[in-house]
Amino acid sequence: MKDALERRALLLHLGCALQLLTRVFESRTTAATVGELIALNPLLENEHLLEHVLPSLSVDDFVAQALQAFCTWPQRLLDETLDHDALATSVRNHLFELNPGGWHAYAADLRGEVAWFGRKQTARRRSQHREPGRASAPGQADATVSAAAIPPVTAQDIERDEGMVERISESIEGLAPPNTTERGNEQSLPEFE
Repeated sequence: MKDALERRALLLHLGCALQLLTRVFESRTTAATVGELIALNPLLENEHLLEHVLPSLSVDDFVAQALQAFCTWPQRLLDETLDHDALATSVRNHLFELNPGGWHAYAADLRGEVAWFGRKQTARRRSQHREPGRASAPGQADATVSAAAIPPVTAQDIERDEGMVERISESIEGLAPPNTTERGNEQSLPEFE
């Protein structure tokens, strides 16, 4: 029962974060930083997430980093066992990497509903540190794949390949056994004279 309540609390928190991002998009703000955004929109002052990020963080970076921080949460919340560390680490690494004090305050606030959030975390850090003021694209570090990991593909001409063994054709009606035109799931009707 406790697990279900924790998942619910985290799901509600995710929903609040998404609503906040929607409000930022819809406000079409001219603010350059999170501090200016809060000053222009006093209703955002009490937003759990905004009150702990650096006020000097650009609005564009905040939006990009928040999306990256929470994009894995829906799948993680559906997993059979919650990966406590992964849920907290994604938020810490994307939104609070340069603001450990803000991270501790944010995690402490969320621990009011989810007791374990941000308590026990491994020392894993992102291998690539983000420069302040620049949002990185999602999956940018994962985009490099070594050429040795991709198996070679040999090209074949299927129209002129007489050396191939019997082919089995397939369509939405089913499979046709080799050398026949009748489909496997068709019924034969008696011929009438």
